[in-house]
Amino acid sequence: MEDQPRRPFFEFDTPVKYMLWLAAIFLVPIVNTWLLSGGRITPEDITLSAYASLLLVNPIAVVIAGALYGWRHGFNALLPWLFGLAFIPAALVAYNPTALPYGIGYAVLGYVGLGIGIGLKRLATRSQNRSN
Repeated sequence: MEDQPRRPFFEFDTPVKYMLWLAAIFLVPIVNTWLLSGGRITPEDITLSAYASLLLVNPIAVVIAGALYGWRHGFNALLPWLFGLAFIPAALVAYNPTALPYGIGYAVLGYVGLGIGIGLKRLATRSQNRSN
């Protein structure tokens, strides 16, 4: 009998890995609420943290994730919508339902990130071809 490696019980497809990575980043404000219960930060700090997450951290994370995926795997029309879908639990748990439209914005930024990643990959390939 040959020694074959065991297959995992469940495998995540590549786009789902990126979606789960972003879902973890989207839930960072929950950590801040845990710090509030410990008395380390004030409620005003939580509000400012939520705004910073919505307007700065999450969009940057989406663009980076899209660029990494675009660089490594090319274009996937479904991936940015998975990014927006990954934001729904965070919007309902960490923020409030008025934050749900940000998911559409994150999907658009996911397309921007894919474009950046694909463009950088093409530039790298061209410069490598020219040097050879």
